[in-house]
Amino acid sequence: MEKCYFPQCWKTAVVVPIPKPNQDLNLPQNYRNISLLSSLSKVYESVLLKRLNQFLNNNNIIISQQFGFRKNLSTSHQLLHITEQSFDGFVKSETTGALFLDVAKAFDKIWHDGLLAKLMRLSCSAQFIKITLSFLTSRNFMVRVNNILSNPRPIRSGCAQGSLLSPALFNIYVNDIPNFPSCHLAIFADDTAILTKHKHPDIAAQALQTYVSPLQLWLTDWKIKVNPRKCACLLFTKKRNMLVLNPIQIFGQSVSFVSEYKYLGLILDAKLNFDSHIQKAVTKAKNSSFALGRLIAPKSTLAIKHKLLHYKAIFRPVMLYGSPIWGTTSIRNLRKLQVFQNQQLARIVNASWYVRSKLIHQDLKIDPVLDLMKIISKNFFGKLPQIPNALLQLPPYDPAIPSSRKRPRAMLGYTYKNFPTIKRSRDVSTIA
Repeated sequence: MEKCYFPQCWKTAVVVPIPKPNQDLNLPQNYRNISLLSSLSKVYESVLLKRLNQFLNNNNIIISQQFGFRKNLSTSHQLLHITEQSFDGFVKSETTGALFLDVAKAFDKIWHDGLLAKLMRLSCSAQFIKITLSFLTSRNFMVRVNNILSNPRPIRSGCAQGSLLSPALFNIYVNDIPNFPSCHLAIFADDTAILTKHKHPDIAAQALQTYVSPLQLWLTDWKIKVNPRKCACLLFTKKRNMLVLNPIQIFGQSVSFVSEYKYLGLILDAKLNFDSHIQKAVTKAKNSSFALGRLIAPKSTLAIKHKLLHYKAIFRPVMLYGSPIWGTTSIRNLRKLQVFQNQQLARIVNASWYVRSKLIHQDLKIDPVLDLMKIISKNFFGKLPQIPNALLQLPPYDPAIPSSRKRPRAMLGYTYKNFPTIKRSRDVSTIA
């Protein structure tokens, strides 16, 4: 640190390509590149990152709309911000237009000179800027396939993937994204959504198009590329009959309107019913259960406590991801989750068809799905007042208002009459 130097032997990355599912593996772009770096370099980076974060926090530099790679902020918090904006529009009979941007190779294409210029604008110490310059330049990588390494290739742009310092540098690089009072930004690393509200959908869409003009200039100036074909526009509205709107243009290419979009792992639909998300979450959990079926099968010699651990650690988190956001979904959706849990617990204990699921839950000390979701939501919303981000200091609303009963926080006091938390149907009992 005294020499403002980042050792050259720590700048070589070993890249392991991981194939993407259901893709043509003859094409290089259908692989995820996992970058392995020196462990010693991460010790050095942790010291630098601690000092950089202290500088950023003390000067309140990173915008509040950026939730990525920040302490006490998660994807669920950003999803809460978006859904609350949309539900607030429902209460006011407004349409919320959301433009989701797809940034192409965000980390790999950061302009080094531009990043250093932004560090200088923030009045970072000359010592840190010199270390950052040494950290970014003269890097190279090798690709490893079946324990065979390729020849080294130079890295001329971007921040090193797998580095501790890169996420914070990326946040600094995109920190000056255009921000207008008429639009709400929702950013998690490179996953960016622009929101705007109006009673007329066409005016909301026009506001998004107006924002795109300065955004394009900013993207061009800082050499950030977006893929318009993968961008999408979604209108959150309770209106049934929607007009056909002109598509939003980004760099001369049209961005299509969609009825649902997967953002930060949660499938958002126009009316925020979350039907598609619940269905796909249950399907994904079933696929995981099928892949590990031999471990939890009735004839498996694995101990019950270990089978239960598989369910808690692998299957259940897949189902309940983001549950504080979508917990007030319909009883039909919640029943799907409970039925899946009943099936898995019956398999774990190899229960006969006549054994009530209530007894299985009690013996295994497992909460029904709805009860567990309430516990998760209580912990999630209970911690919000301690998070120093104005976007998460949500105003109170009256759950008695029909349009507010489906808002996320309503989950805390929500009760479903006659919800079959531990009832097993014939289809379920036959699994045992």
